[in-house]
Amino acid sequence: MWVLISAALLLSLTERATCKSQPPPPPPKPSPWTITFSPAEITVEKGQCAVISCTFTHPDNIKPTTAIWFKCRTKDRCDEDKNITFHSETPSKAQEGFKQRVSLLETDLTKKNCSVIINDIRENDAGEYQFRLLNSYTYSKKVKITVSALTQKPSVLTPPLTEGEPATLTCTAPGFCSGTPPNITWTWRGTGDNITELRDNTTIQMREDLTNVTTTHFSTLTFTPSAEHHNMMVMCQVSFQKKYQIEETVTLNVTCEYHLSYILH
Repeated sequence: MWVLISAALLLSLTERATCKSQPPPPPPKPSPWTITFSPAEITVEKGQCAVISCTFTHPDNIKPTTAIWFKCRTKDRCDEDKNITFHSETPSKAQEGFKQRVSLLETDLTKKNCSVIINDIRENDAGEYQFRLLNSYTYSKKVKITVSALTQKPSVLTPPLTEGEPATLTCTAPGFCSGTPPNITWTWRGTGDNITELRDNTTIQMREDLTNVTTTHFSTLTFTPSAEHHNMMVMCQVSFQKKYQIEETVTLNVTCEYHLSYILH
């Protein structure tokens, strides 16, 4: 009896010792297919542009040649032709509403940069987006875009104003998007509630390309201040896609020149 109990205890201890001596299983190998969004959620105002900043990895034997972006309309699979928003090899495959609005920030995919810019943001652009390398892999992680109301105001630069000396006011539209140019107009409020659009002495609207995908739009108003302009309000209105408007108003402060004449007796 004691022999059997001793043998059982010895067997149990042996099993425990054997279990403890086994090395832990190796950690799973990281997937060669990864994608990183920075940030993973983006909030952009109507009429502006959204920049999806992302990088990706892939197996060494893969040479990426074509980038595809999809907009996920439901919780179902979204990497289907009907959901294409950008196709670097065949741009015509993009949905009608996204054609010529989406561009890669880096066209050389071997640099593992999948960042894109979406211009002329609309309310229905809100949602999740997914990236795919043609004939290779669809990355499961998605980026989310939220579209909010346009609140960024234009910037109006007003130099010191002196009566009788020509001066130039500059209005710069908010954002640095390279999509459809906004419409910039000047108006001023004189006596009472009379509002008049300023067309005379207003230069044509201009743009300055900062990079391949970023642009600043501005308009200048050149006029000769008089005493009547003092305390008048000038408004610059910026309209995106003819439906998203934002404005900024400044009050003119004109320094008047007084000329004194002396009569000598």
